[in-house]
Amino acid sequence: MTRFALFVDGSNLYGAIKAMNIDVKDYEKFYKYIYKESVELWRSVTLQEPLDSVQLRRVYWYTVGTIDQWDLSLQKSKDSLRSAFSKDRGIHSFWLENIGRASSSLNPAELEEKAWLACFDDFKLWYEEQKRILEGMKGFYSMIRASTDLIDIIEKGHWKVNFLHKSVEEKGLDTTLAVDMLAFQENFDVGMIVSGDADAIPSIKHLKERNKYIAAVEFVNGSPPETKGRTFSLRLKAHADFVLRIYETDLVKLKLEQRPIL
Repeated sequence: MTRFALFVDGSNLYGAIKAMNIDVKDYEKFYKYIYKESVELWRSVTLQEPLDSVQLRRVYWYTVGTIDQWDLSLQKSKDSLRSAFSKDRGIHSFWLENIGRASSSLNPAELEEKAWLACFDDFKLWYEEQKRILEGMKGFYSMIRASTDLIDIIEKGHWKVNFLHKSVEEKGLDTTLAVDMLAFQENFDVGMIVSGDADAIPSIKHLKERNKYIAAVEFVNGSPPETKGRTFSLRLKAHADFVLRIYETDLVKLKLEQRPIL
């Protein structure tokens, strides 16, 4: 028996699905479709006999589980953020100019204080929204867990918050995926990877040296023969044994998705 396992960078998958403007209805069905297509491509690439038995062992789906924790009611937190605000010339000037245009009668000290408070309030609203988004994601993944035993949701990613620029940087997810590919190597013969990051390349090299096959899964807008995918690592593609392209039109045809109502 040839055993398949799918390793999914959840953020990469989300970006790919969003780029195709689709909403997946049934993720178990969605992943089984990817598995079925992977088996066919693997057989054609490796010249395996059609009767060789195959099995999808597991889908490992890696997601963000935590975010930087700021208690914005604490003076220590406010002091730390204000120090960062004062040191960043671009952000500092932006808020001074915006507040200055609206309140031209303020003296420099008043303008500085009002600019800082406006920046802080703006960040606080944004930060609370990011926490709500993360909680919503957790609820979604809880429903996935309850609906299937095939998929393992692994919440190992972390959002590092950039206060000044209102952005989050994902940490830990790609590294965990790459490490787990090695940790679980006795459970699969063919590893399928959904990722836009090259962090898994050392793991791929190691697995190939141990006679594992590695497939990179690429999502493509439109239909064949279109070959340009989204959020896909060219370096990862170069190190994989084969690349499986999943086309938007095929997902629509197989009714594995639903169009959002605009």
